[in-house]
Amino acid sequence: MKWLIGVLVVLAALAGLAWFALLDANGPARAEGQFDLAAYRALVAGDAPQTLPSEVRVQFVGSSEAPGFAAEAGGFGGNRTFTYNSFEIVSPSGNTIIDGAVDQATLTQMSDGKGHFDAAAYSRVLDAMTRAAHVMITHEHLDHVMALARHPTPAAIAPRLVLTRAQLDGLPQHAPSGQLAPEIAAVQPADLTAPTRIAPGVVAQAAPGHSAGTIVIYVRGAQREYLFIGDIAWVMDSVRDVRGRPRLVHWLMSGVDPDRPAVLRQLRALHDMAAAEPDLVLLPAHDDPYLRGLVSNGVLGEGFLAPPAN
Repeated sequence: MKWLIGVLVVLAALAGLAWFALLDANGPARAEGQFDLAAYRALVAGDAPQTLPSEVRVQFVGSSEAPGFAAEAGGFGGNRTFTYNSFEIVSPSGNTIIDGAVDQATLTQMSDGKGHFDAAAYSRVLDAMTRAAHVMITHEHLDHVMALARHPTPAAIAPRLVLTRAQLDGLPQHAPSGQLAPEIAAVQPADLTAPTRIAPGVVAQAAPGHSAGTIVIYVRGAQREYLFIGDIAWVMDSVRDVRGRPRLVHWLMSGVDPDRPAVLRQLRALHDMAAAEPDLVLLPAHDDPYLRGLVSNGVLGEGFLAPPAN
C-alpha cells in the first residue's frame, strides 16, 4: 500500500507541475487602468478629418508553424501559423511604419529552416522605412526589429525613428556584431510613459510586460479605429479567452513575458475593451489567420504601397 501512495503522490506532483507550467495562465477578473482609450481619442480629437490616416496595410514577410499551446495556455488543437510582418499607416502627412519583421537568417534560425520567407516583401519594408515620416516598433524582440536593426542604410531611417529608451537598449543584440549603427544609437529616446500623439490620428503609450519596451499604438483612421497590441497576445484567442502564454514558454524563451502578471492584466483589459468597443480593431502581430481575415474583409490592405512615380 505504501508504494501505491508513493506513486499517487508522484503522479499528483507531476500533474500539478504540468498544470503550473502549461495551463495556469488565466487573467484576473478585473484590470482597470491598463489602457486609456478615452485619452487616446482625446489627443487626436482635434485632428482635421483630411489629415487622418486613410488606411492601414500589412506586409507579410514570413511565417512558421508552432504548437498552439505555445501561443495560448491550453491550446492543444494542433499547430498554429505565425506570421512575421510590418504594418504601414497610410497618411496624407507621411506614412508610419510599425515593426520590422525578420530577415531570412533570423527566420531560418527561429524555425529550424522550416519557415517561409518572402525576400521581395522584406525589401519593400526596407524601402518603405526610408520614405516614412515615422518608424516605430511595438517592442524590441528579434522578430519585430530586423529591418530596423540591420537596415542597409541606417542614416536614412534614423531621423524617422520613434523609439523608447527600453527599445533602444534592446536593439544592439539584434544588430550586426551586436552593435547598432552610430546613427541609430544616437537617436533621442521618446518618452511614451503617458499617451503621446505621434502624428495626426496616431497615439502611442508604453505598456511593459511582454518586454520592457512594449508599447501599444492607437490609430484613428478616416473609416475606423485600430489598436496595435504587438505581442501582448500572439493570437486573438488569448484576448477572447483572457488566457496568456504558458509559463513553459517564459522558461524556454529568454525575454518573453518578464512581467507575466502585467501581461495577464493587459489581456483582461483588452478583452473588456473589445467587448465595450466592438468596432475597435485589435491588431496582434502574429495571428496569421486573423490578420488575413481582416485583409479579406477590407479592414487591412495587403502589401505596402509602391513609391510614387517620379
